[in-house]
Amino acid sequence: MTQIAIVGTGQTVHSRRRLDVSQAGLAREAVTEALLDAGLGMDDIDAVVVASGPAMFGSVNQPEKWLVDALGARYKPVVRVTSGGGTGLAGALQAMNQIKAGLARRVLVVAYDKLSEGALQASISTLYDPFWGREFAVGIMGFSAAYWRARMDKLGHTEEAAAMVSVKNRKNAMLNPKAHVKKEVTVEEVLASKPLCWPIKLLDVPPISDGACAVILAAEDDAAAITDRPAWIRGMAYYSEADNGPNRSMLQSVPLKVAAARVYQNAGVTNPRRQFDVAELQEPYTCFELSYYEGLGLCPEGGAAELIASGATEMSGDIPVNPSGGCMGANPIGATALIRLAEAAMQVTGKAGAHQIGGAELALVQAGGGWANLRGVAVVGATKD
Repeated sequence: MTQIAIVGTGQTVHSRRRLDVSQAGLAREAVTEALLDAGLGMDDIDAVVVASGPAMFGSVNQPEKWLVDALGARYKPVVRVTSGGGTGLAGALQAMNQIKAGLARRVLVVAYDKLSEGALQASISTLYDPFWGREFAVGIMGFSAAYWRARMDKLGHTEEAAAMVSVKNRKNAMLNPKAHVKKEVTVEEVLASKPLCWPIKLLDVPPISDGACAVILAAEDDAAAITDRPAWIRGMAYYSEADNGPNRSMLQSVPLKVAAARVYQNAGVTNPRRQFDVAELQEPYTCFELSYYEGLGLCPEGGAAELIASGATEMSGDIPVNPSGGCMGANPIGATALIRLAEAAMQVTGKAGAHQIGGAELALVQAGGGWANLRGVAVVGATKD
């Protein structure tokens, strides 16, 4: 089996509004940094995967055609992947499949969103199924609140526990030079912040950001020749849930558990809490990070509130989660999943700077989004196995 590694990563500085660059220019910034990190040029890249949110997010149709010249990708195979928050991880899986199929040996994946130029709220309020999605007047926030309410009594996912997620991630973002929001908050401030769709409050919600991320994936021989510190992808899977009706579980994402089981088996992970040194989880709202703790096996069902309260997921804990700040630090939606993968790669190669977790050798990545409950999981290591 072809083993694949991440040999270069790059990100823009994320912010609320990047008036100095176009969408193509934003993507190019991340690509330039990734190529520099790998010591490669575009001539060394065999194929390109572009990932971004739905067209309305940036108000540009078929943006991959715009990016071809900006990235120097003319006459190279270019594929676009789109869905929402999990898009970037799906793009990385597309790149892996190209390498495994022998179609390419070095693939560049770039994910971005320039949400300041699009119609974000209109998009997320209207792109869902008209019977099971659009009845929530505030789109994704409405059914996210419904999920949280369902977990409150049965699993103990209290407002206080979710507030601790916001406090932790915003504190971590202070150490990340790429983060959009750098402001610490307290549990009391989160609980007292403006109600949006109970129990979701303003400080339970990540910012809306402009930003981009890029990673370069390479087959085994190429990876060893490019860098002496590759981040080996030990497993990756991406699943969705087609049933949009009332039978869907409100307590846990079935696709997440299926993806985790598949990836853990491939990576030889039998005790996630003890084997992982760090995790990067995509938390579109604070309540979701709690559910991911349980779905990924970092704690038993109903144990998330105790886990966050124990300090175990702090940077100084035994299973640090989102040392980058996660989505609370930056949230260019189409790029958030790839940022999680890039941050995991940076951790196991010792390149995470001020938010580096000492001795990190095995990292867990989770991302996903969309009403179809798309959920992806990846394991990235400093060694192949």
